[in-house]
Amino acid sequence: MNQIIKKNESGGNRFFNPSAKIQLKEKRKKWYRISEDETQSMTFYLKSLFLILILLVLHSPAEGIDTLLQKAGIKPIKGSQKAPNFSLEDLNGKKVDLKQYRGKVVFLNFWATWCGPCKEEMPSMEALYQKFKERSFAFLAISVDYEEKKNVKEFIDKHRYTFPVLIDPKCLALDLYEVKGIPTTILIDKKGRMVGSAVGPRDWKHPEIVNILNQLIEK
Repeated sequence: MNQIIKKNESGGNRFFNPSAKIQLKEKRKKWYRISEDETQSMTFYLKSLFLILILLVLHSPAEGIDTLLQKAGIKPIKGSQKAPNFSLEDLNGKKVDLKQYRGKVVFLNFWATWCGPCKEEMPSMEALYQKFKERSFAFLAISVDYEEKKNVKEFIDKHRYTFPVLIDPKCLALDLYEVKGIPTTILIDKKGRMVGSAVGPRDWKHPEIVNILNQLIEK
């Protein structure tokens, strides 16, 4: 007979089965293994889920340039139109052609010293120029003043603006781009295509605009 009679602490007798004790130990080991396996499986699952989320974030498509332009109040230019080339002088009399900036994002702004809204946006233009001037970015502010060049230079010097200024007293570039009012700004991508235009003053240092330029530069 497999059963052994043992005294319990209260003085009574109880039956003890050695084989039952062994079975219980085996069950406990099995339960422990199952619990350990479940923990490992759950850890693996969570790690895999976390990795998938990271990959989705990294590879999720960014918003299109057109959408970003519209959010920033800039009208997208459809059809991959090439920006017309022009040749103008800067404040130092140096000849500048637009085509020499191919491979860079170009910020093309038409303005005049007598234009109040133009002057309103210039501090933010200076901030934008300082932020991007060391990158694949060209900044061209085209003055359409009819007065002598020295008046434009005096205005720029007075306000300590450092962005490049070109002179267009005959409005040749203005007409070439069919500009109807100033200030007007046109954004040109690295391939020389016009991507957006803005009529009226803007806060050019706004994060949405900075984001647009970053995307255009990194393309």
